Amino acid sequence: MSNTEKIETYDAQSVHSDSESLVDLRAERPEQGSNFLAYANVVCVVAGTGTLGLPYALRLGGWIGVGILVLSLIMSVYTAIMLMKCLYYNGKYRLSSYQEIGRHAFGTPGLIAVWFFHSSIVLGAPIMYLILSGTEMKGLVNNDAINLKAWIWICAAIVAVPFVTMKTLKEVAVMSVFGALATVVLVIVAVRGSIIDLSNPMYENVHHDNVVLANLPTTVASISICFGGNVVYMHVEEAMRYPKSWNRVVAAALGTCSILYLATAIPGYITYGVEAESPILTNLPNDAFTKVGIIVIIIHVILAAPILLTSFALEFERLIDVTVARRGVFMERVYRSIVRLAVVAFCGGIACTVPYFGEFLSLLGALGNCTLIFVLPIMCYFKLIGWRHLKWYELVWCAIIVVIGLISAVIGSIDAIKALKHSFENDANK
Repeated sequence: MSNTEKIETYDAQSVHSDSESLVDLRAERPEQGSNFLAYANVVCVVAGTGTLGLPYALRLGGWIGVGILVLSLIMSVYTAIMLMKCLYYNGKYRLSSYQEIGRHAFGTPGLIAVWFFHSSIVLGAPIMYLILSGTEMKGLVNNDAINLKAWIWICAAIVAVPFVTMKTLKEVAVMSVFGALATVVLVIVAVRGSIIDLSNPMYENVHHDNVVLANLPTTVASISICFGGNVVYMHVEEAMRYPKSWNRVVAAALGTCSILYLATAIPGYITYGVEAESPILTNLPNDAFTKVGIIVIIIHVILAAPILLTSFALEFERLIDVTVARRGVFMERVYRSIVRLAVVAFCGGIACTVPYFGEFLSLLGALGNCTLIFVLPIMCYFKLIGWRHLKWYELVWCAIIVVIGLISAVIGSIDAIKALKHSFENDANK
C-alpha cells in the first residue's frame, strides 16, 4: 500500500488523539527560525492588507465596525489554529500545504478549490502591490521621463532580488521584521495626521453613524479581508524552530495587527467621519509626514510581496520537483531562479497591461480571502478530524464563522462586480 493510500484509509480521529505522535511531529527544529521571525512574518503580511482602509470601513457601517473588527480577530485566530491541526491530522507526518489539506479532505475538488483561491491571492496581491508602489513612486519623483509602466518594472526588479536569492520563508522572514516596523510607522503617521485635523474647521461638524444597516454586509466583508494570512501560515509554521508555539505566535501576531487597525480606524473616523477616504492618507494634511507615510507604504508593499510570492513558489517548485535531491545543488538553484524570475515577470506584465485588474482582483480577493480564512479551515477540520468531539457551543461558533465567511465572500464579490461594470461603462463613454 502506498503512503497516500495509507493516509486516506487511516482513522484520522483516533490518530489525532495520540498525543505522543503529535508531539514528535511538532518537535523542535534547531535549523529553523525563531518565534519572533514567524510573528513578524504574519504581521508583515496581514497588517498591510487593509490598515489604511479601515476608517472608510467605519464610514460605511458606523461605530459597530469596531465590534466587527474584534469579532474578526477572534474568528481568524480560531480558524488559524484549526487549520494547523489539519496539517498534522494523520499523526504520521505533516502535510506540506493548504492545497494538500484540501486534497486529503475532499479529494481532487478540494485540491482544485484551494489551489484556485490560494493562487488568486498569493499572485494577485503582489500584482496590486506593484501597481501601488509604482504609482506612488511616480507621484513622489514626478519625472515625466519615467512613465508608470517603467516604475512598475523598477519595483518588480527590486522585489525580484530577495525573492530569487532567498529560498524559503526562513530567509525572507528577516525582511518581514522591517515590513512590520514600516506598518507601525505608517499607523503613527495616520494617527498623527488625524489628531492634527481634529482642530481643522473643515471637519468641525462632521457626522458619525452608530450603525448603517444597509452597508453592514459590505463593512463585514471589508474588515474580514483585513485578516487574510492563511495563504502563508503553513510556510511560516514550517520555518519555525518551535512549531508547538504556533497558537501563541498567531494569536500575538493577529492581536498586534488588530491594535494597529484600531489605532488607525478610531482616530480616523473620529476626525473625518462620513468624509473618511480609502486610503486614509488622502484625508491627511499634505505635509512632510504624509509623504513619509507614502514612502513607508512603498517600502512595506515591496517587502511584503516576496513573502507572498515565496509561498506560491514553494508550492510550484514542489509540483515540478525542483529539489536538491532531484536536480542537484547547482541545477536546483538554476531552475529555481528561472521559475521565480518568470513569476516576477508575469506579475509585472499583468500589472502593466491588464485593464481593470484592481476590480477583478477585488472579486478574487473577496471570494478567495473569506473562503480561505473562515470557511475552508472549518470544513476541512470537520472532514479530517471530525466534529463529534466538539461541544455544542463550539459547533454554534463554527457555524457563525462559516455564515459570516460566506456572507463576506458573496457581498465582497457583488461589490467587485459592480465596480467592474462601472469601469467598463466609464471607458465605453469616453
